[in-house]
Amino acid sequence: MEKILVAFDGSEKSKKCLSLAIKLAGLFESYITVFYVAGQTVVGPMISSSAATHSSELQGTILPIPGNMRDLMTKEALDVLSQTREDVEKLSKKIDYAIVFGDPASEIVKEAEKGYDLIVIGYHSTHSTMLSLGNVAEKVTKNAPCSVLVFK
Repeated sequence: MEKILVAFDGSEKSKKCLSLAIKLAGLFESYITVFYVAGQTVVGPMISSSAATHSSELQGTILPIPGNMRDLMTKEALDVLSQTREDVEKLSKKIDYAIVFGDPASEIVKEAEKGYDLIVIGYHSTHSTMLSLGNVAEKVTKNAPCSVLVFK
């Protein structure tokens, strides 16, 4: 096992995933990438004065993230990673970091297609029917080109 991809969002669960990945990397002398998906496009209707006549056309419209919001999301991602980086680099020298924008599951799978041997991801259970569009860990597990270790 040469390359491990760790899905990371700064949560306690993702920190535990990273800790586990570091232990595995030590056993196999693997390279780790800490992968943070900062955000995705906004989906929903856009309300404007001209929208009143075409409201049905706007349902489910995919809108790009405004530049200032993207900057804030990048800053937040960098803050989260920098809090972790110092501790992690004491434990492993074979580590890299990446921040991307997009759908978390899709971006993790796309990155894994670059030759990773293992994805380590936390499972966040949701009981709300509003949030039952699909769990990121489940989507990654179904679509990943490599093995997936789901940390519960």
